[in-house]
Amino acid sequence: MILRCFLGGVLLLAASLPLSAAEKSGKSVALIIDASGSMQARLKNGVKRIDAAKEAVETLINNTPSDIRIALRAYGHQSHRRKKNCKDTQLLTNFKPIGENKAEVITKAKGLKAQGYTPISLVLELAANDLKAEQQVQSRIVTLVSDGKETCEGDPCAVARALAAADASLVIHTIGFAVDIAARYELQCIAKAGRGTYFEADDAEKLAEKLSAAVKTIAIELPKEVKVKEKKPGRLTLKNTSSSRHKVYNSETNKQVGELSAVIPSIVLPAGFYKVKFGNAYWRSIEVVDGETTDIETAIIKLPNASFRGQKIVDWETNEEIGKLSSSGSSMNLLPSSFNLMFGKLAKKIVLKPGEVKIIEAGSVKFKGLPINSRYIFDENGNEVLSVSSTHSSATLPPGKYHLEHNDRKYPFTIPEGTQKVQIQLK
Repeated sequence: MILRCFLGGVLLLAASLPLSAAEKSGKSVALIIDASGSMQARLKNGVKRIDAAKEAVETLINNTPSDIRIALRAYGHQSHRRKKNCKDTQLLTNFKPIGENKAEVITKAKGLKAQGYTPISLVLELAANDLKAEQQVQSRIVTLVSDGKETCEGDPCAVARALAAADASLVIHTIGFAVDIAARYELQCIAKAGRGTYFEADDAEKLAEKLSAAVKTIAIELPKEVKVKEKKPGRLTLKNTSSSRHKVYNSETNKQVGELSAVIPSIVLPAGFYKVKFGNAYWRSIEVVDGETTDIETAIIKLPNASFRGQKIVDWETNEEIGKLSSSGSSMNLLPSSFNLMFGKLAKKIVLKPGEVKIIEAGSVKFKGLPINSRYIFDENGNEVLSVSSTHSSATLPPGKYHLEHNDRKYPFTIPEGTQKVQIQLK
């Protein structure tokens, strides 16, 4: 089994049942909008993700039956991500029939400023708590829109399962908005654990369509568990190992339960949710099932010309350092996701797929005749990249045109495609 929670999206959608006309009035929807910093990124059509989300909310509200009760909650909109605020969420409107709070929901959505973190576990708990007062309805639905994975503590998939187990009327739908692979895995797992459906969209029109579908979708009838006299533990296996060792934690207790490596690529575990650490990042929402094997397949990144000083790998959403490649360690395992590989101040975005071995093309330039004081390398647009000196006279850079400024002179040079080395003598 390759992460059961990863495989539920299409099957869950096919199994969803539309509400009958008699049931439409008996529903409350907790709509959660992502306003984290990554929502400032632009879609393929050039529109900012947050602006597309605002447009989609307005379309949804204007085209949804007026008797459905809805409340709007957002996260990441109150604090900049540099503050690392994992409590940044707010209930913007209380539950009312759309006919009564249409203007308020649209106005509050339009006022959102995307800037913060992505505390999905906390948001799910609070949204489920918001819905507890909606006892008069037949169906209580959480619809979560996110363009990224959890950036705070907690395992959102484990949280979704616990919330669904505590409330038989609760349904959790998720919508991945222009997501990368790791975020898709996590959101699919949340929907499955919450008796819901995973949807996906990459523009405002599709997001409005998926929001409307989520509002009209009821809980999935999951197959009943077959009880056996004696349960066998499951197994967690890392498919593509390297020399690195990766700690495994129980998601509920946060206690380390083992390690995965080339020496020990597989461990036996009780059924439950786990997370595995790759560099400074966690692959969350990994489900181990009784008597089955769960395979996780990372990516491996290699930088043949990594410098002695090293190149940081940072999370594209939070700018948190995930790891570093250097001449003493030029490769590492990473979860399949999106990252920025930093060459000084120059960021190169990399997207990693499961099982991929990505070799980063970068050249090495060495300067002779540098003074002890730092001199700066600039890219072809005049942006400062990094400094060099007689004690740190070489640098690793991606292919492109650059120049070094020294003694009021510019020394232009080009890093060619591939992994070549360049040497420059200064006068």
